[in-house]
Amino acid sequence: MKIENSDKSPAEIIDYLVRRIDGNDRNKITGIYLDESLMEFFSLQNEMPVPSIPVGELDYTTGIEITKNLIEVIPEYLCEHTLLEKRKPSSEQHSLQFVKMIPGRTIDFVHVLRFDFKLSGGNGRITGKGDTHSFPKYFTDRIRYKSRLVPVAKGSDPYLLDSLRLKSHLKVDSGNINITPTAVFFDEFSSTEISIDFSTKAGSDIYSIPAKIYQFISYDYFTACMNIPDPAVSKLERAAAIFEPLFYYLYFRYRDGAYEIEEKHLSICDEFLEYSGSGVQQKPLLQNSLRDFFSHYTLYRDDELMMKGLRKIDINE
Repeated sequence: MKIENSDKSPAEIIDYLVRRIDGNDRNKITGIYLDESLMEFFSLQNEMPVPSIPVGELDYTTGIEITKNLIEVIPEYLCEHTLLEKRKPSSEQHSLQFVKMIPGRTIDFVHVLRFDFKLSGGNGRITGKGDTHSFPKYFTDRIRYKSRLVPVAKGSDPYLLDSLRLKSHLKVDSGNINITPTAVFFDEFSSTEISIDFSTKAGSDIYSIPAKIYQFISYDYFTACMNIPDPAVSKLERAAAIFEPLFYYLYFRYRDGAYEIEEKHLSICDEFLEYSGSGVQQKPLLQNSLRDFFSHYTLYRDDELMMKGLRKIDINE
């Protein structure tokens, strides 16, 4: 594809490529799966080439080539996103990260789509040589990713990811230990425990996939986020609409005063929530809406998948 305006920076070229996605383009994947470590990945119809990536950090000149390949295989999920040039978290040096703002009623949401391209065992077919400065080229039929819907301050810059943080101590069922977000940020196991706690506190009977296997509500960016396995634009909008009252519910369960969100904001979601002396409670409409939304996701695992250590997330629209 010929790129107009050759004076564009690599990041601008990446955005230019994504903006050219046709809304009628369709994904070329065979499904969405969880691997042996319960991490999400898109399974591709055909292998995708990944160029040699610098050991230190994936530069955006190399990112242009990868983005072109991504657009070929998952245009529906990249559509209407823009590059998050300053990665968050910055520790994911070998990732490409894209964002899309979704307005809410009293808060907004930023969808963050993170792709990990660091070569790992069982995740690619090496086709070149690496050295001390760069990883080898490889082909892969898997794209590892994270798809987070992050609650942010109304009208904030989506590139800053100004998340509405849960700053108080979080009481989770982890050996009767109270874990703070600061500790969790550096501890993946604790982060998983809190994600499970978020998911179960949201409602233990609203999911068709066990929270210990896959958490639809997870801890990231110092807050509660919603995971969207199939982040097409229409799905993101539906998810944001149902996540806003659910986030309010979680927010007031985990915070102890000094609220950034006041009780009066809940009136905008009064069809979903009610506030009383005992705190914020979900109304039946919210519970039923959550069950309906999550019921479209189920897990499938046959003998072949079990041998490979994989689980498939079936999506029934």
